[in-house]
Amino acid sequence: MQESPSSDSAPEAHGGDEGRVWSTDTSLESLERFPLEPEARSCAPERWEQLRDLAVGGMQRRDLPAEVRLRWGRLSLSAISGKYRTGLSQQMTAESAHVRAYMIKEFGDSETDLARNLPTLCSDVLRDLGMPLESAARLAAGWRTAPREQMLQLRRIKNMLTPLLLLQPLLESGESEGDAPALQNVRAWLELIPEFP
Repeated sequence: MQESPSSDSAPEAHGGDEGRVWSTDTSLESLERFPLEPEARSCAPERWEQLRDLAVGGMQRRDLPAEVRLRWGRLSLSAISGKYRTGLSQQMTAESAHVRAYMIKEFGDSETDLARNLPTLCSDVLRDLGMPLESAARLAAGWRTAPREQMLQLRRIKNMLTPLLLLQPLLESGESEGDAPALQNVRAWLELIPEFP
């Protein structure tokens, strides 16, 4: 079925959670309601992952109007929250950072849309890194001989920081002066990325 440029149709959910299949007939409005429905709480992580993949695809469709693409982006963030509702905060932060960084790059930094607010994104990532910059720098310098858990810890940090590389021009322009400490801290962390495993 051919979609019009402003189409917001997407895969549909049919049946119970385990039998849920996404088809190309469901409206964006229906998918946006899904995370609010009671049965969404028992939805398996794999189903949230399918919804996230679908929503990211919609967000990246340049043939759709910006406001529709932004709605897809917000849906992908809802799906990520659903997928990690029981834990794994750093993985959730990494996946969310990818979506939010893309939204900021494509649609601009926003003081009123927290999903597209650069200082808020930087603060959220910094909060979940789990160690000070100095400690990470020391571990990164010797990661080849570090215990496996420390290597994995550095990899998780790298996964959270990498999406912010997309926003380096904004980070370096100092446009968001109101939250300069978070932006400065992120710039320092980004310099460490090449040292991480």
